[in-house]
Amino acid sequence: MMDTEKIQDFLINKKCNWEIKFTEECGSTNEEVLKIIKGNPTLALSGLVLLTDWQSKGRGRRGSTWESNKSKDLLFSIAFSPTMDAKNWTRLTHATALGICKALKELNYDVTIKWPNDVYIGASKVAGILVESFPKILQNSKTGLAVIGVGLNVNSKHEDFSDNFRTPATSLYVKTNSKNGELNKQQIAKMVLNQIHIQIDRCENCFSEILDDIKKISFIYQKRIRIQLSNGNLITGKVLDFGNEGEIIIEKELPEPGEPKIEVITSAHEVRLI
Repeated sequence: MMDTEKIQDFLINKKCNWEIKFTEECGSTNEEVLKIIKGNPTLALSGLVLLTDWQSKGRGRRGSTWESNKSKDLLFSIAFSPTMDAKNWTRLTHATALGICKALKELNYDVTIKWPNDVYIGASKVAGILVESFPKILQNSKTGLAVIGVGLNVNSKHEDFSDNFRTPATSLYVKTNSKNGELNKQQIAKMVLNQIHIQIDRCENCFSEILDDIKKISFIYQKRIRIQLSNGNLITGKVLDFGNEGEIIIEKELPEPGEPKIEVITSAHEVRLI
């Protein structure tokens, strides 16, 4: 059980006015927070965070699932009306990933960002992000609603992770080798939410600085990768840079005749190091 008042007081002192709510369980925090906002659209103006101990239908990108044992990990969604143009909302994924990393670095975890929405420790995934956009869902709103879902493995143990995961998973507890019991999930929530709020505030006018910060902790920057596009095509090459909106700029190793050697990737089904 999260003490929402303490979390909210902490954030208010950090000049973040998001309202904090908690539910013991739900299908998906993204779906549940959307229902709450539809019932009370004024919450979108200040922003709403919904935390839960367990999701029965947690979702990741492209239809994948997010699994977490009850009460072990940090599961939440943030819903708000961004002030920036909807065409720039893809920035929210990058900003959220950076916010999570900055909070975890304060806790001495060596984290990286695997473009665009996963946070890694070593070669294992510790957090995932799902951003959904609803530009026309709210009446009398110029920008609509953005919902950011986050799953951060905090107290899960080795035996809690399925062997069927395509990418190995880990948790803060596993990487800490803690002998003092479970980590303080509420304190971690405060730090993570504060840093996400800071990075979202930078999104509109300082996104190039966010990208510079991401390059320093990127899992793929200046590395050789294989990208599977949504149409199934594969591209292999070196990541040269990130575009103005966070796109991958890749130098292809084996371009087809007549194709450009440099390509800008805005979305991908899968990205892997080679």
